[in-house]
Amino acid sequence: MTNFKLTPQQIADFHRDGYLIVRGLYDSEEVSRLQGKAFNDKSLYNNAWDQKDATGTVSKVSLWQELGDDLYSMFARGRRMVESVEQLLDEPVIHTTTKIMMKEPFVGGAWEWHQDYGYWANDNFHLYPKLVSCMIAINKATEENGCLEVLKGSHHIGRINHSKTGDQKGADMVFVEEALKHHELVKVELDPGDTLFFHCNLLHKSNKNCSSEPRWAMISAYCAESAKSFKENSLKTYPLHKVDDSAILNWKDTAA
Repeated sequence: MTNFKLTPQQIADFHRDGYLIVRGLYDSEEVSRLQGKAFNDKSLYNNAWDQKDATGTVSKVSLWQELGDDLYSMFARGRRMVESVEQLLDEPVIHTTTKIMMKEPFVGGAWEWHQDYGYWANDNFHLYPKLVSCMIAINKATEENGCLEVLKGSHHIGRINHSKTGDQKGADMVFVEEALKHHELVKVELDPGDTLFFHCNLLHKSNKNCSSEPRWAMISAYCAESAKSFKENSLKTYPLHKVDDSAILNWKDTAA
C-alpha cells in the first residue's frame, strides 16, 4: 500500500475515539516477511523482559529505541506509518520505542488497565500528551488469545494516576471503574497486517491468553516534536530517517 494517506474522516475518528483501526495496512506478503523474521528471531527471546500481571502471570516484551536497517525498522521508519502519525498529530514526530509483544498460548499474562502517558509523563518527561502508538498484528488477535481492549473516547479524561501492579503500572481503578460507566468497551480483534493507532491517554488493557494460539504484535511509538522529553532520562533520542514503503519487500537479510 504505497502513498498511503489517512482520510479526513479517519483523522476525525481518531480524535473523537482515541484510536483508529486501519484494516490491511500491511498486505499478506509484507506480514509474511514480518512473521518469518519475528517467529525465527532468537534475539527477541534473549532480550525479552518478563512482565508479571497482578496474578503473577507473565507476558514477554522485547523493546528497543534505536532504529536501523533491519526489517522491523523498515516498518517503523516507513512513510506509511510515520506520516500517518504526523497526520494525526499535525506535526513532525520522533520515534521513541519499538517493541514486540509475545503473549504465548495459555501462559501469556494480562496487561492491566493503563494509559501509556500514565508512565511516559513521569518517567520520560513529556510535557504534553502528544504521543501515538501503532500496533501491527503479527498474527490474529482475538478475544480468546487476549486482544487489546480499549475504552472508546477515554483519552478525553486526561491523565490518571498510575501505581505498581505486579511488574506493571496500572491506572487508579477508582477512575477506571467510573470510566467504564461512561465509555464503551471495545475488543480490538485484528487480522495479521491490521494496524491500531491509539492515543497515549486512551485507557486500554488485555486479558490473559486462554487459547492455544499465540498473540504477537509489533508496537512502535512516536512523539510529536513539540512534546519530546524536556529533561534527560533513560529514553534516548535518535534521528528518524523515513524510508519508502517498498523498503519492506526490498529488504534483504544481510546477516543470513
